[in-house]
Amino acid sequence: MKCTILIAGGFKPPHKGHYDFIKFYLDNPDVEKVILFCGDKKRDEITLEDTEALLGVYGLLDHPRLDYRRATVRNGRKGAYTNPLNDCYDWADENADVVCGLGWSEKDALYQNSFQSYFYGDNTVVAPPMFEVKDRLSATDFRKALRNGDSIAHFLPEGVCEKEVRSVLGV
Repeated sequence: MKCTILIAGGFKPPHKGHYDFIKFYLDNPDVEKVILFCGDKKRDEITLEDTEALLGVYGLLDHPRLDYRRATVRNGRKGAYTNPLNDCYDWADENADVVCGLGWSEKDALYQNSFQSYFYGDNTVVAPPMFEVKDRLSATDFRKALRNGDSIAHFLPEGVCEKEVRSVLGV
């Protein structure tokens, strides 16, 4: 059954693990579309604009089945904020006629279980295949390597030039 995959995150900055995760669903023949919601919370000096630029360098923004969206700005007691996961719930609620599922890896099992529980009994919300994490990479370590001037090559998807990423990030 064809479905739309919803992915939420901050991706500050996006690394090879994020790339592989997104590509796992883009390359799945049962996936019609991947909707990627990205939050705006700055991490160290990495901004949403930096994230978008790197997703472009990685070639993801040009993929015909990727629908990239900035997370919705919401107002709370402490002011404006974004929550990309809430956008996934909202999208599934508002598109009840579309078969969809939350993209996930084993580290996202709690999110997947909560999403499935919320939509329990709704036959248009499915549990898609789980992405198996191969490389234990973290955006925190990526930012640390950038800060320290260390090599970032192992954080990058194959074929992406470290020099270009540093230039995009102004490092």
